[in-house]
Amino acid sequence: MTTNAYEVTLEIDGIESVVQLDDTYPSVEDWKTATHFAMMLARHNHPDAVHIELVSVAEYEAEEYEDYGYIYPAPIALQ
Repeated sequence: MTTNAYEVTLEIDGIESVVQLDDTYPSVEDWKTATHFAMMLARHNHPDAVHIELVSVAEYEAEEYEDYGYIYPAPIALQ
């Protein structure tokens, strides 16, 4: 099983910021959910930001997990 990684580039009030994620996060399954997660993370970390815009999304296979035989999907835990 390959693990996909995502680099989501956002512009937060005119300053570019890159959020690096992979699909080992419970709420990240594809580029759309990675983008949503990055936008919510930016909104949480910058609550006073006026403009948060998506600049780009890059998807690639994560090399740091190549030595693992299989990675089980992370379950979503409700609290």
